[in-house]
Amino acid sequence: MVQPPLSVGRHDPVRLGELKRLCVLDSSPERAYDDITRLLATELAVPITMVNLLDEERDWFKSCYGVQQTQSPAVTSFCEMFFTTAKDVIVVNDTLLDERLARHPLVIGRPFIRFYAAARLVVKGQTVGTLCAYDVAPREITPDQVLHLQQMAGAVVEFLMRHSAPS
Repeated sequence: MVQPPLSVGRHDPVRLGELKRLCVLDSSPERAYDDITRLLATELAVPITMVNLLDEERDWFKSCYGVQQTQSPAVTSFCEMFFTTAKDVIVVNDTLLDERLARHPLVIGRPFIRFYAAARLVVKGQTVGTLCAYDVAPREITPDQVLHLQQMAGAVVEFLMRHSAPS
């Protein structure tokens, strides 16, 4: 897979422009995205999965399984890690053992997240979001499960591109 360029971060105007062109922020739920989050929850045997889109101030959930929220503030975003790495997938088997997450408010407080896995959603070279999975217990996933996460993220990107406005 081709590595996307590192973004200058959440506030990068080029990245935000690409996100806006998708015309999906604050849109209604759609079965295609919900099917992917439900399938990912089953594939990884986790209670929480999401399609996150990362705007300036929040992670907005196009789809989520296992939680009722539709967004969370950027300050509590696990997905922020994708702005500081070229990796397309991040898997944290135990958040308490990972220096990036060990003091995170959602790790040391409710809901006490202990596992995180996510795949970057890239549109025209820009990180617009993630497909991610969470659990309240530490766990490991297989290389095949990582591959399935990446494939599902590719399907999410295909769906997102169908919404997009012409460049």
